[in-house]
Amino acid sequence: MKTNRGAFLAAAAVGATLLADGQRADAAAGTYDRTAMDAILRKPARHHLIIGSPRINGFAAMRSAAHIMGGFQFAFGEGPGTINVLVSLYGPSSVLMLMNDAFWAKSKAYELAAELGDMPTGMLKTDRNPFYHAHSSLNPHDDPSDVNGYWHDYSVEAVTKRGVHWFICTEALHTASRELARLGDGDPATNFAQLKAHLLPGTLIVPSGSQALVVAQELHYTYQAA
Repeated sequence: MKTNRGAFLAAAAVGATLLADGQRADAAAGTYDRTAMDAILRKPARHHLIIGSPRINGFAAMRSAAHIMGGFQFAFGEGPGTINVLVSLYGPSSVLMLMNDAFWAKSKAYELAAELGDMPTGMLKTDRNPFYHAHSSLNPHDDPSDVNGYWHDYSVEAVTKRGVHWFICTEALHTASRELARLGDGDPATNFAQLKAHLLPGTLIVPSGSQALVVAQELHYTYQAA
């Protein structure tokens, strides 16, 4: 796929400049790894998809990623790795899916997601991130038609193992920080630092989740809302 590196860098620079007006300290601290973002976006693949997720919405982002990867791998017979799938999280509830167990154990992450109406019905509070851990044995030899097997596991852990990449929005992290403080959970500055410190491995912070969607589509990614 032919892409224009200059167009990508220009788009990223515009987003960083806009963010610096409101969050100058973050920009000055060099929060954003544009080289890493570029490498993820330019990963060689036959197909390219970015999923935008402002809400948890019943595991929608992970469900879509799993179904689309499975469609190319099994229904079309292309095998694994023919589609590069990115998920851009840009809402105060959806970003919580990318926090580790330690954050969920000590914070009001569950309460915030529930207040926002985004905690799945029947999901109880525990000391673990309920969206991360696999529901299957993560065995790639599972039957693709087994709804309880690896290929229908919609956890963050399972779809990450299958190759999904994660972008997380700085603005959404700031919003979550303020909302947690409103619930009596620390102060916004401390919460923001804690959110960044407890991200799951493989998560890349970007200036804006919406900006990531624009940049990806300029590189001919298909976009899907979750």
